[in-house]
Amino acid sequence: MTNASTQTSNHFNLHVNGIGYLNRIRWVETKGSGRKAKPFLSCSISAMRGKTDEPDYTYFDLRVSGSEAIEMVEKLKGDVEAKRKVFVSFRVGDIYAHSYMRNLRDENGRTTGEQEPAALIKGRLLLINSVTVDGVNIFRRESQEESSVDDTPFQEEAPLQNPSTDDESSQDVPEQVQSENKAPQENAQGPATPKFNSNSTPVPVNQGAAAYQAGYGASSALQYAASYAHQSVA
Repeated sequence: MTNASTQTSNHFNLHVNGIGYLNRIRWVETKGSGRKAKPFLSCSISAMRGKTDEPDYTYFDLRVSGSEAIEMVEKLKGDVEAKRKVFVSFRVGDIYAHSYMRNLRDENGRTTGEQEPAALIKGRLLLINSVTVDGVNIFRRESQEESSVDDTPFQEEAPLQNPSTDDESSQDVPEQVQSENKAPQENAQGPATPKFNSNSTPVPVNQGAAAYQAGYGASSALQYAASYAHQSVA
């Protein structure tokens, strides 16, 4: 056998599966030159943990990896910017802790000129398994489809940014979670069709999600989280 036929890709996988709120979808411009300097899509997720009736949050700052994940996150950008509750189940890979200096803000949101140390978790968003917008489930992946996702990093992917670039805006993550990432209110009038901006199209709803959507209008994200805990998240 030749070396070409026996060579394999060696990569240690470290995966985190969870559920949480999608925020801060943006394209990041990188410094330098060459293939590794290409802009990439980034987002944050406030992942829920602990008790379903009183959850805590872990904050992820993520590079979106793979064409499928990029397409889906881009379609949800309009909903996030419109301050809708975008609740996802997800898989993240290659996580690591990242520290930076965060600008302190007063009660009115203005910077005080002082800073404090802060930390979050970085990684790659590999997969979105389901999407709920303002309490309405619009996408749910069949479980057998998850095994076909390739989580090996692309060679041209650049490392996530250092504090002097993308992390300057990371100071807003905890504040944003407190004001936005709460469970959607009960919808007494039943489910409504999610509104997407005119520049994007809705994420496809498969047959399983369509059946699930019909009875979801009166359920909160916390109730959804409790039911999802019995499935394949753990």
